[in-house]
Amino acid sequence: MRTPHLTMVGVVATATIAFAPGALAQTWTLRSPVANPGPLRESAAAFDAANGQVVLFGGWPSNNTTWLYDGTIWISPSPATTPPARRSTAMAYDFSRGVVVMFGGQGAGALGDTWEWNGTNWQQLGGTMPPARVGHSMAHDLVRGKTILFGGTTNPNLPPNLRDTWELDGATGTWSQVTTANAPTESVETAMCYDIGRQVCVLYGGTSFFGAPNQKTWEYDGVDWIDRTGAVGPGPTALPGLGLEQAGLVYDPARGIAILHGGRTPNGTYPAETWSYDGSGWTMISSGSPSSRTGFAMAMDTTRDRLVLYGGATGNLQTNYVETWEFEGPAAATYTSYGTGCAGSNGVPQLAPQGSSLPQNGTTFTVELTSLAAGGGFAFLALGFDNTMWNGQTLPFDLTALGLPGCDALVRVDASILLGHLSGTAVHSILIPNGLDGVTFYLQGLSIDAQAGNGLGATSGAGTAVIGS
Repeated sequence: MRTPHLTMVGVVATATIAFAPGALAQTWTLRSPVANPGPLRESAAAFDAANGQVVLFGGWPSNNTTWLYDGTIWISPSPATTPPARRSTAMAYDFSRGVVVMFGGQGAGALGDTWEWNGTNWQQLGGTMPPARVGHSMAHDLVRGKTILFGGTTNPNLPPNLRDTWELDGATGTWSQVTTANAPTESVETAMCYDIGRQVCVLYGGTSFFGAPNQKTWEYDGVDWIDRTGAVGPGPTALPGLGLEQAGLVYDPARGIAILHGGRTPNGTYPAETWSYDGSGWTMISSGSPSSRTGFAMAMDTTRDRLVLYGGATGNLQTNYVETWEFEGPAAATYTSYGTGCAGSNGVPQLAPQGSSLPQNGTTFTVELTSLAAGGGFAFLALGFDNTMWNGQTLPFDLTALGLPGCDALVRVDASILLGHLSGTAVHSILIPNGLDGVTFYLQGLSIDAQAGNGLGATSGAGTAVIGS
C-alpha cells in the first residue's frame, strides 16, 4: 500500500514526510457487555451527560425497566419511583437541569405524562401537558433551554396524525404550545435532533398514515419550521422519491453533524445505512451494519464520543435483537495550543491557524507565525510526530546550550521549514491528503532574531494538530 505523505509548502523550502495513516474510524462495532436489557424493540434512549450514561427505558415486550450503559456494562438500577410501562415513547436530555425528559408513548393506550430521570430516580411532572401521543420525537434546544416535542399520533393504528410543536421550559418545568406558520406534514415516527452549531432542530422522515414518507428535511429555529429540502436536496432513502420513518437521528457535537441511521422505507425494506447532515446536504458515511432492523434505540455518548444503538427487531417483528452497537465517527480536525515561548525583539512569537483553518483531510492547513522581528528576516517551523522525546532527551528541552537561553523545545523535529518574512508575520501551508483520520502532529516556531538579546532568536509556543473531518 502506498504510504501517504504530509506535504509542507513553505515560503523558502518544501519538505515531505512519510508516515503511517491513522485508522479510519467511521465504523460500527458490535459490543459484548456482560449484561444487557434483553430482546427489546421500541424502547427510547438518551444520554445523561451529567452521569456519563445512556439511559434506556421501556419497549416491547411491554416493560417499565430502566437501563443504564456506561460503555462497559448495562445495569438496571432500582429507583424508588418508576414510570408505567410503555413503548414508542420519546426522550431527550435537558442540559439546563441535568435530567433526562420522557414524554408519552403507548401503554394501555396513548400516554400524556412527563417523567424526568435525575441519575438515581424518576419524578413525574405536573401541570399542563401536551395531548397524549405515540410515535412523536423530542430534542433539547441547548441554547434556549427548551425541550422540543413534535408530532406523533393519538392512536398508532389509526389517523389522524398530530402536527403540533411543544416546548418544555428547563427553568420552570412547564410545557407550552408554540404556534408555527409551517410544520412538517409527515409527523409520525420522525427522527429529530438539535444542531447546537446552527441552533436549530433538524427533523427528517416520518409518515402521516395518509401517505408515504417523503425526503424532506425540516429545521425548527424556535419560531417556525422551515423546509430546507430545496437548499440541501432530497434526504436519505433506499427508494428514490420516498423517505424513511422510524430512523434514529442524533447530533455529534465533536464534528458538528447530525447522524442518521436505519429507518423503514414504504416498500418494507430497512436500509442498513448511516448518513451525516451538516446543514448543506446529506452524505452516506457507512453501509451494511448493523443488520437491517426497526424499532431500535439510539443515543450519542458525548463523553466517549460514540453513538450507541441497542436492540430493534427484524422487519417482520419475529425476532427482537439483543445487541449493543457503537459507531465511531471520523476524527474531528482540531488544533490546540500548548506550552509557552520566549521573547524576541517584537515580543513572544505566536503560532496559530490562519483564520478558521483546521487540519482537515484533503485540504490545505495554513498556520501563521506572528510577532517575529519587525524588520523582517527568517524563521523556522518545526514539525514532529512526538512531543515527549527528542534525540533521547525529554521534552520540553532547554535550548540554552544551543544559544537560546530561557527557551524550550516543545516538539520533536522530524522536519524544519525555513520561512521568510518582511513584516513580522510568516505564513505556511500544509497539504493534507485524504485518509489520515486521527493522525496527530506537533508544530513550533523559531524566530531568527539578532535583536532578541539572547544571541540567536526566540521561540513560539507549540500546537497539537489532529487530522480529521
